[in-house]
Amino acid sequence: MDTSYYHNFITLVQTGNMTQAAEILHITQPALSKQLKYLEAEFGAQLINIKRGQRGSNLQLTDAGKIFYEKAQQLCSIEESTYNAVQQLNSRIEGTLRIATSASRSTPIVQQYLPAFSMKYPSVHFEIYEGLMTNVVNQLINGSAELGIANIQMVDTDKFDILLTQEEHLYAIFRRDVFWTDREHDTITWEDIKKCPLSLSGGSVRMIMQSSLTDMEQLNAVAITTTKSSAIEWASSGRTVSLVPMDAKELINHRKMARIKLPEFSGDFKKAFITLKGHALSPVAQQFIDFYKAYV
Repeated sequence: MDTSYYHNFITLVQTGNMTQAAEILHITQPALSKQLKYLEAEFGAQLINIKRGQRGSNLQLTDAGKIFYEKAQQLCSIEESTYNAVQQLNSRIEGTLRIATSASRSTPIVQQYLPAFSMKYPSVHFEIYEGLMTNVVNQLINGSAELGIANIQMVDTDKFDILLTQEEHLYAIFRRDVFWTDREHDTITWEDIKKCPLSLSGGSVRMIMQSSLTDMEQLNAVAITTTKSSAIEWASSGRTVSLVPMDAKELINHRKMARIKLPEFSGDFKKAFITLKGHALSPVAQQFIDFYKAYV
């Protein structure tokens, strides 16, 4: 049976008037009346009592009509949800995802999210612009990038909207075969770490300076780098312990490296996904933000 008869029956019941229902459905009254008779013949029961000569609602559901009305609503709801699910499955997300970020933050994005997103949406291409915060800002303003990733404390909220945030913590990264080879990692403290030769990323310097736990001049900072990837390279050589901000899911692709979270530096340190204020995201960018939220 054509399910349009079910939809039309629901409209007829909701309006309570044959003439008004026909006008809403853009069909003639005799055609709607014929559909009702077809349904009653199909199910072998009268569905509606029509009261002649009354204004307004002049229809009354029979007991059989009440059952049919309820089931018709359920059927139409299932039909609509099925249609939407299939449409969503078949809809193509395509285009280019353009992200501006620091080099330090591009690595975990590529590690954790972009490959899986690319597998799910193979028609999407990627452009990743890496640089300092001023570069991120310029890329967003001039339209080269649609999404930016930055330290939330550096975001000008007069110019940019924050789409989502993710906590970052300070971690110590070191060669397990060089440092503290005779100890369990969970016994290593900040007091132990600050006595070691250190490589610091710019982000870790900001976190340390905002803390009252130590003075930068008291640290044996062998190297201070712009990016955390460079600071980690120092640690991978076995020369230093690296201090870098990271989120909990970031990976260290070196089997000899250990990573320890420093709870002493826990605080309001977050990275933010941003876009130009008032900018409506493209379908590709919105899909990526939704995808990212699902995995954070």
